[in-house]
Amino acid sequence: MNKDNIIKLLPDYVPEQVESFAAYCMRLYLERDKSGKPKNAWMQQKTDEQMATLFKRVAKDGMVFDGIHITLQATGISYDYIAYKNKMFISYPESTIDVGLVYEGDDFKVSKETGSVMYHHNVSDPFGQTPDNLKGGYCIIKNKRGEFITLLSKDDIEKHRKVAKTDYIWKDWFTEMATKTVIKKACKLHFSDIYQNIEKMDNENYDLENPLELDLKTKQEIDGICDIEALKKYYLENKGRGKEFGKYVTIRKQQINEDTQLQPAE
Repeated sequence: MNKDNIIKLLPDYVPEQVESFAAYCMRLYLERDKSGKPKNAWMQQKTDEQMATLFKRVAKDGMVFDGIHITLQATGISYDYIAYKNKMFISYPESTIDVGLVYEGDDFKVSKETGSVMYHHNVSDPFGQTPDNLKGGYCIIKNKRGEFITLLSKDDIEKHRKVAKTDYIWKDWFTEMATKTVIKKACKLHFSDIYQNIEKMDNENYDLENPLELDLKTKQEIDGICDIEALKKYYLENKGRGKEFGKYVTIRKQQINEDTQLQPAE
């Protein structure tokens, strides 16, 4: 991968934005783990042309592939909740957006009267919020198209988490990912016409075939296994857990095989 070549492939875009993107790609490409091996093995298979195409896919929506709010993962392009907000402001600059999570003990009330959304959220313990005491989330969007409220329960958010191809991001950044899930749902429900491309790209990080009945703890255990022999041992020790368990072990086996094929030769 060559930074200068990526820049040359994007002559029609803002130079500063292109240079920043090319530098981000090179960081992913060159980053090493403690053993000296590529930390992002999947980047070793990417070409300069593929990187330029990804930049163009994002730019199609008037957005910038900044490596901060729009990032690249092994599973595809990922947009965080700030990126979803930014897209709304590009299309409807007058918008007001409020997205939040509700935890046990919070006082949250909402109503809608003649098209106007009214709500109240009093946070009970802002420093005691954990994934275990989450109750749900909300997103309120107001602009010239109207006033919209979207509510998701904890179960709704967990279903979204279960179909993620990898769980480590959820585990490390739960609040950000849960918040993104709520605003993503709101945008899909009420503004699908302007989020079609983003929705398509962001959904590459999810697998709807993932079994929803599998508990998150077991999914995390399976996601943490990185070689076939260890996965086989884990399966034999736990194979009595049922059909959903076996289905996800098979999915993880396929993921490990794909990751292995992406490992660069020694």
